[in-house]
Amino acid sequence: MFVGFKRLKIQPFKTNADGSVVPDGKLITIEGNPNKGATVQAEISGMSKDTKVISGSNIAYYISRKGVKEPKVEFEMLDIQQEDETRILGREETENGVQLTGQNTEAPYCGIVMESNDGQGNTAVVGMFYGVFSHDSDTLKTEEVGEDFTPENEKYTFTASANPDNDATFGGQYMAKYAGPSKEAIEEINKRVLRTSVSATTVTQPTGD
Repeated sequence: MFVGFKRLKIQPFKTNADGSVVPDGKLITIEGNPNKGATVQAEISGMSKDTKVISGSNIAYYISRKGVKEPKVEFEMLDIQQEDETRILGREETENGVQLTGQNTEAPYCGIVMESNDGQGNTAVVGMFYGVFSHDSDTLKTEEVGEDFTPENEKYTFTASANPDNDATFGGQYMAKYAGPSKEAIEEINKRVLRTSVSATTVTQPTGD
């Protein structure tokens, strides 16, 4: 059980000449700081492959069940800053700060870590090792006369891919998840997903009665 959606960490990547994937620029953290954007909702889907029953000898002899379907995360966020959006969507900016989108726009691969709490108040994190963001539309809407302005959530999609690392444990994985008091487990997810040896972890311990 997840309680709340505290923050989202995004690390864009680049691929070196030797094929290794490394961080490209500073970590983006969206956690409700003034004028820096805030998280609203994240819906993870596609983590289970559709089962297929194979019949034999007039019975359900085998059930195909290995792997994942089409993993993705549908985000709703508020007030994402143009500088951050430009980076995660692979867009360009002019010297005057004009964002450009065109035929050569190509979103970079990123790793993401979402942070929440569990029902006992422990930190809960979900990491996706490798994938790309997309943002298909923007909406302009009139202000209603006599009503206060209410910002609308902005929708972004993170389409996940398998971890490209040649690693016996983490290679080929899509998602890492943990909820509990272990700082080491949370640091492991941050280090592996964000590809950094520097901890970017905030651990929340449950409060006693």
